Amino acid sequence: MEESEGDDHCPRPRGVNVTHLVKERVRQIAELIQAVDNRVLISGEVTKGPRTAVQRLPRHMRRRAMSYNIKRFPRMQRRFAISAVAASKHRQKPPSRFWRRRPRNLLLNYIRRQRKHIWLETHIWHAKRFRMIQKWGYNLPFCSYLRAFRPSHRDAMRHCVIRDIIGTSQASIIKLLCNISAPEVGPTFASKIALDGRFEMPVMLYEPGHYPRGFIAPARFLWSKHRTDEKYTLAVWTHPSTSKNVLSKFTNLLKLKKNDQVMDLTEIDKVPRSIDEWRLRNLQIKTDVYVNDEGLKVQCFGIAA
Repeated sequence: MEESEGDDHCPRPRGVNVTHLVKERVRQIAELIQAVDNRVLISGEVTKGPRTAVQRLPRHMRRRAMSYNIKRFPRMQRRFAISAVAASKHRQKPPSRFWRRRPRNLLLNYIRRQRKHIWLETHIWHAKRFRMIQKWGYNLPFCSYLRAFRPSHRDAMRHCVIRDIIGTSQASIIKLLCNISAPEVGPTFASKIALDGRFEMPVMLYEPGHYPRGFIAPARFLWSKHRTDEKYTLAVWTHPSTSKNVLSKFTNLLKLKKNDQVMDLTEIDKVPRSIDEWRLRNLQIKTDVYVNDEGLKVQCFGIAA
């Protein structure tokens, strides 16, 4: 009885020494942290493998879009979430459609897509209605999807596609080009129906003085007269596969020499403000200009390299 009474009167501690308590239980705390917060899931979890920053949170704290919206994490977890998102191998979120459809970005995208194959002036219109193929360095409409017959006919009847650039005497041009065409097989550059510039005519081109042999290629031409003076412009269209050969024949017949153009490099580096500005600048860079002693000037557009 005395011993039990002595135990009841034993003084009890009034406080806890935290340092001593932690030292005694470091191992237990480490095991607890290992079980609660570790990179590898403990046994009993549904999923396997390393845990993400979202999986480390309790289920009641998880939110939608936390994998890429860091602000949805608790403040204490955001630093770890930023490092986890930066180290992820997922693809970057693409720009919004509003950003991609801005005129400036559309223009830069169109320019980038024309690096290998040149677009026609009507490329966007044809791309919506035709199957496009890549041939001779161009994107060309191959066959129609059988749409828009009435709008096509209406636009063809109300067109305006020619603009005067430079002109010279019509008789001097015809005199020089009379040997490259033959009146026996069709119209020539001297056909009366084509001299006033109202009709676009076909023509067969031959080696000078080698008809009926030495066929080069078919072509189309159109005369255009200046309003202010008696000068004419001759526009000739050829197939891209024969453009270089036709150009060489014209330069030999007309005794032309290539004119070296000097372009301002500072202007080239500037981003164009519109697609028309880019086309004009691109034509200035890619266009070959040939001149002779008589003042005749030939500009070659659209020959693929």
